[in-house]
Amino acid sequence: MKKIVIALFFIFYLSSYACADNVSQAEKLLHKAKMTSVQEESYEYINKARELYLENYEKNPADTDVLLGLSKTFQLTGDRGQAKLYVLKAYNTNPAEPKLQKAMGDFFFSFQEYSTAVEYYKLALASGLLRDYETNLQTAKCFEKLGDLENAELYYKISYHVNSKSREALNKINEYDSSHHPDNSEELENAKYKYLFKDKKLSEKEQNEADAEKIIDMLTQ
Repeated sequence: MKKIVIALFFIFYLSSYACADNVSQAEKLLHKAKMTSVQEESYEYINKARELYLENYEKNPADTDVLLGLSKTFQLTGDRGQAKLYVLKAYNTNPAEPKLQKAMGDFFFSFQEYSTAVEYYKLALASGLLRDYETNLQTAKCFEKLGDLENAELYYKISYHVNSKSREALNKINEYDSSHHPDNSEELENAKYKYLFKDKKLSEKEQNEADAEKIIDMLTQ
């Protein structure tokens, strides 16, 4: 009996390892698909990734990583119906999970439904991703697409605050500053943001708290 239990455990371990490896390989393929400029290559990578996800989906249809991966493959090929099917299956397993809330935002963003996307991003921020760079950046992009430049600028600044290596956020901040001060646009374009807030009377900890409070206040309005 003991040998049977050990054998079953070993089989389960190998199966789990194979599933994890499939997901990892599929993610790499999707990354390649996004990076290539050749459409035929992109579709080839996407289809290979989808095959790996589907293989895992047959074994474990409740695996949220697999469900989200499948949704991404259909988002990249513009199939809204199938993309929504899988992202909703993932989301419905735990609607309170910030990662899944962000995934819903990503889905709506990919189909240019920015009003709905921003609501899910804001929900994800309030649920635990307050200092997640990608969520803040996507929120900024949504507001920008919606023409709400004040909130777009705020979220670009927050994005840079949580990831000071972000050239995208920095460029957007400089772009907004240039539009606010056109007479000094050349000077501002060359300026390098070192701090999000300029109030030297506050300690770094106090400034971080002020940052979080601003976001929370805005999200609860």
